[in-house]
Amino acid sequence: MGQKKGLKDFIQLSAVLQPNDKIILLGLSTEQEKELPANIIAIKRTESIDEMVQLYNMADVFVNPTWVDNFPTTNIESLACGTPVITYRTGGSVEAVDEHTGWIVEKGDMQGLVKAIATVKGKEKLYFQKACRARAEQFFNNKERNGDYIRLYQSVLEKTTAIA
Repeated sequence: MGQKKGLKDFIQLSAVLQPNDKIILLGLSTEQEKELPANIIAIKRTESIDEMVQLYNMADVFVNPTWVDNFPTTNIESLACGTPVITYRTGGSVEAVDEHTGWIVEKGDMQGLVKAIATVKGKEKLYFQKACRARAEQFFNNKERNGDYIRLYQSVLEKTTAIA
């Protein structure tokens, strides 16, 4: 995780959160770990789906303050685990959530992040779980999306063949 993925923003956010709040960051280098304040817990990169699911399920909210991204799958993974997403208005990040499953915050808006986090923490986790899971299943089911791609490619091939 680097500055483009929001590391600096997480460090700033850690300074304004409630004393009992913790930030868990996955995939940091040893060098990055050394720069973290006490309320940020660093976890090395993992390829374990079970471990990632446990982390998403444990979280009250998944915050993704990415400055540059096309379509982050981490937002979708979070929704699939029933955890709402707070993300910056960046690329495809905004497409993953709706008004029932997350919040879009302008890049660098610390107060916006804090306000969205407080909104999530003010509700029971079950309030979001069904909506998040339903959105993930409706829009990001890999079998259905793969079928969409196949149909799209077939359509393009048919048009290309007709022109040639």
